[in-house]
Order: sequence, then structure tokens, then C-alpha cells
Amino acid sequence: MMCCNRVAVKRISMNRVGRWLAVVVLATLTTMLAACSASQHGSGPIHHYQVSNQPVPPAQQIFRRTIQSSPRTLDPSLSTGVPATNVLEDLFEGLTSIDPSAKVVPGVAKSWTIRPDGKTYVFHLRHDARWSNGAPVTAKDFVYAWRREVDPKTAAQYAEALNPIVNAAAIISATLPPDKLGVTALDPYTLQVKLVAPTPYFLSVLSNTYYFPLYAPTIRKWAVSWTQPPHLIGNGAFYLKTWMINGHLTLLKNPYYWGAKKVRLQKVIVYPISDQSSILARYLADDLDFANSPAFPPSDVDWLRHSLGSQLQIAPYYGNGFLGMLVHQPPFNNRDLRLALSMALDRQVLSNKVGQGLTVPAYSLMPPLPGYTQQVPVWVSWPFSKRLTEARRLYHKAGYSAKHPLRVRLLYPTGGPAQRHFMEAVTTMWKQNLGADVVLWNEQWKVMLQDIQYKNAKLYWSAWIGDYPDPFTFMQQFQKGYAMNYGDFDYPAYQSLLAQAQADPDNHTRYRLFGQAERVLNAQEPFIPMYFYTSDNLVKPYVAGWKANILDRHLAQYIYIRKHQEH
Repeated sequence: MMCCNRVAVKRISMNRVGRWLAVVVLATLTTMLAACSASQHGSGPIHHYQVSNQPVPPAQQIFRRTIQSSPRTLDPSLSTGVPATNVLEDLFEGLTSIDPSAKVVPGVAKSWTIRPDGKTYVFHLRHDARWSNGAPVTAKDFVYAWRREVDPKTAAQYAEALNPIVNAAAIISATLPPDKLGVTALDPYTLQVKLVAPTPYFLSVLSNTYYFPLYAPTIRKWAVSWTQPPHLIGNGAFYLKTWMINGHLTLLKNPYYWGAKKVRLQKVIVYPISDQSSILARYLADDLDFANSPAFPPSDVDWLRHSLGSQLQIAPYYGNGFLGMLVHQPPFNNRDLRLALSMALDRQVLSNKVGQGLTVPAYSLMPPLPGYTQQVPVWVSWPFSKRLTEARRLYHKAGYSAKHPLRVRLLYPTGGPAQRHFMEAVTTMWKQNLGADVVLWNEQWKVMLQDIQYKNAKLYWSAWIGDYPDPFTFMQQFQKGYAMNYGDFDYPAYQSLLAQAQADPDNHTRYRLFGQAERVLNAQEPFIPMYFYTSDNLVKPYVAGWKANILDRHLAQYIYIRKHQEH
């Protein structure tokens, strides 16, 4: 899924002498920033706790957390960003869910069977699953939600995520009506799903927002305002009590949730905060129990390691940050230009020196995934001087020079200084290494997303967080016709390999085909990979049930507050 506000970095230069000078200047600047940060935060008290294994009383079971920005919508069919997902997975539950380690577990479906051909699933729903108004959750609620997702009238950007289901693609393209979707309520508590082909990741993907059930009566009654309290009816462990305009959200425990007896939290308060310095300040002031990644400015990482110890949680994360481009329009319809821009960036400096080691340099699409071999371009092994020579040759071949430089705007989301510093570093590298004149342009996340969707930005920052452990969740971004293929990449060899991989049930064969597809992306460079993420969270020691995982998803139903006191 597309993500927002996950960037960090400072400024750099790149020719052989200039690069050395830049590292010296950068090291000095980083030291100054760290010293300033330590002085700023170190002057206040650092809270240390003596923690008991016993939970606090129910009235005190309140969990205060952050998300990166205010959700654009809480409609599971229309949401696209990580902030909305962070809230929705507490308000709704799919056929499957995830545990604290992000492993698939039963959700509304207590069990399921899969036919030998791998193409028919039968889900047996819990009889005690309830909506937050007490009404039973039935198989028809899933049928309604999934038909709504693929209905062209809904304009759901994740509609293609349902393509494994029979007739979904035809419905999305308006050649079949939604009631032809291959999903049937055999009875109130039995759901049959027919797939086009065996889909090894299907059970994993069912825990995502676009597969959540929906309560049709409230949507029909309240139309677009159904997601506002008190109209929103969910089936998750919590329900939405309040949602302040551009402010916090309050979630209360859902007494009708089938697993309510095991849910200890009574209230979750969610604060949308994009500025990392503000997040850190509030965490240190004890206003937050959990600061969601990215929870602090990169320049503070060493100080935080020393001051907070295990409260700082840095772990691998299944996501990447990159620059997207409109590859069907000038100037980025020129492959040589795209490749020149990518080769001219020194990602080691960006990640290690500027990002304080909180990101991993990326040269291709796929983050590490067990069983899959990442494919990287051959030029990654070259010395940077050789890489830069080739970048300049391609830049000139594309028709650009000192007298005729590339002039374009780079769109990125408004946030704390780390976002701008990162973009300044990138544009400085392009200016000094190629002579390109790239001007920064920032907007609020919601506005930026609209501009990207409506093709108003030719070059833009983006990111992708994998929804399930399979290469397709990343590869699909560049599939022809996919709503979130914002750059409109359409290369026949890539589309063919993707189609072959989707049709093959054998993971070994699928991964081999995905590897070939990734090599095509490396050669065509329809995006500029920048880094793979780590999750960088801050968690109070009295928060129990929280566990770092590769998806960085943390359902509040597993979390509770333990007795504690400062010491």
C-alpha cells in the first residue's frame, strides 16, 4: 500500500573531491545536529519506570499512540495509506487477521477448507461475530463489501487486489456486473470464494482493509458520512467514538467483539502527528505510550539509544521509498534520462551518513523476502566514479547538457525538516553530478496524493508497504491497468512475466518469473529506488503485548498497560 511521511536525510556533493568534502561537512553537520538534539531533549527529565507484570485496572487501560497523518477516509474500500490502515485494523476484522508477530490467524472465519485444485475456498464464520451495534456478522456482509470494492462506481484504488477472485477483473473493467463476482454466501455463516488460479498468498491478503466486511444498512442510510461517528459500524475489537477535525481519534472497546473477553484496553487515543520532532517531544513528555514509526528525527538516534535503551525499537520493515515518474510523458518517457538520474545518486551516503543508518540503500524494487532473491542492476557493483561517468553519458544522450539542463519539479509531502533535508540532498546530487535543475515542491499528504492520482506531478516521492509476504504486492504497482500504477508504466515484457507468475501455482516458478520481471524494471527504471525501510518506533516499557514485526502492524486488541511507577 502507498505510504506517507517516511523520509530522512541531509545535503551532499558527489564528484571525487566534492564527495570527500561533503562527507566531512556532513559529519560535522550531523554532529552539530546530534549535539543540538541532545541538548534540547537532554535538558528535560527522562522518565524511567519500575514495571510490574500485573495489568492496571480496566479504567486505566488507555493506550495513546500516533499515526503519521489524519486518515483521508475510514472507508475500508477507499483507504490507501498506512495511517488509515493503522486505525481501520482496530475498527474492522477480515476473514483472517494477524497476531503480534504478523502471522496469519483466524479472524471472523474460525476455519476454512481449500479444494485440491487450490481455486475454491470455503470459510466457516464464527457464530458469535458481531458488529459494534450487536448485529451478527454474516457471509452476506463479505459479499456486499467485496462487490462494492470491485464495482467501478466505487472507484476503489485497491479494487485490483481482488483480481484473484473469479470475474473481479471483468467487473472492474465494467464488462460484467458486480453480482457476478466469484463469492457466494452458502448460508449465513459459510462463504465460498472461487479464484481464477491458485493464489498462495490469499489467506495473508484477506487480513487487509480492502477485504474487510461492511455493514450495508449504515452505508445506505448515511452515504458518504457513514464513516463519521456515531454512524460508523465496525466489527473489530474497538469502535469509533470521536474523530476531531484534523485532530485525534478516540476508539473504545467494542463489547460485541467475539474476542472481547481477551481485549484489555478500554480506550485507544490516536494522534495524527507528521512532524518527528513533535512526536519525540510528546513521547518524552509522557503524553504518548507508543510513537509509531517514524517516531523521531534521524539525528536523535544515537542519543535515544543511550537515553531510552529498549524503548527504542528499530527493526526490518517490509517497505521501500522511491521516486515515481510519469513515464509516458516528457521528459520521463526517455529511459536514458530515468537511468541517469538513478545512477547519479549515492545511496550509501543518503542512507548511512545522512539517514543515520535508519534505512537500507535500495537499487531495485523488492525488499528482503525469505525465498526470493533480490535482483540488482550490474552497475551497483561499479565504483561510484564509473557509475557517475555512465550517468553523465546517458544524461547527454537524452539531450541534456549544461546549456540545456533538465528542469522539473519534485513533489514531496509536507512534514518535519527531515523530509525537506532528504529532498534537498537528492536535488543537490543531481545538480552537482548532472547539472539538472530540479526544484522542490511540497504539499500536504492528502493534496499530494490527489495530484499524483490526477497526473499533475511528473516527478514525486512515494513509498510502498507490502500488504502480504509475496513479491506480487510490490510488482503490482507497475501492472498495466492497476489503479495505483501512477506512472502509467506499460512494458510488454514485464506485463507478460507478471501474468505468467500470477498463473503459476508453484512458488519456486513464480519467484523465478518475478525475478525476471524485476530485472526488466531495473533495465527500464520506471521509478528511482531509494531505500528499504526499517521500523523506528518508541514504546514505553509498561506497554505489554507489543512486538516488532516486518509489517509494523500492531493491533490494539493484543496490547495492554501494566502497573508502573517512575523511579
